[in-house]
Amino acid sequence: MYTILMRELYGHPTKSDMDFFLSDTISMSLDSLSSSSSTRSDAQSAPPELADLMNIICQKSEELLRLRNQELPPEWSMADLIRAVMGEDSLQMAGLLKKTFDDVILRGETSWLFEDLCHFIDLINYAI
Repeated sequence: MYTILMRELYGHPTKSDMDFFLSDTISMSLDSLSSSSSTRSDAQSAPPELADLMNIICQKSEELLRLRNQELPPEWSMADLIRAVMGEDSLQMAGLLKKTFDDVILRGETSWLFEDLCHFIDLINYAI
């Protein structure tokens, strides 16, 4: 799965690219960042940095959906949707979550996660 993600983001990664991508040494300390919303209950078991990253990714994704005039189906939360797209294990990897955070913040509507979220929402709406 991570190789597919790396190809999506960076082309064809080498083993050293994968090692760098998944290393915790590149993850940013979020001590200086704060979120106005409370930590989501689904992220309480994760280290605080991961919960903060997840909260910011959720907020930014919700904002991007509003700008695109799209809505989540009422039975889904943004955290649930991101978890479905990325996979639960991915959310526990600081390096992967940090790279996803960077991609969403820097690329916005063209980030891999947001594009996958929109496709997933389309599938949900099609199935309903």
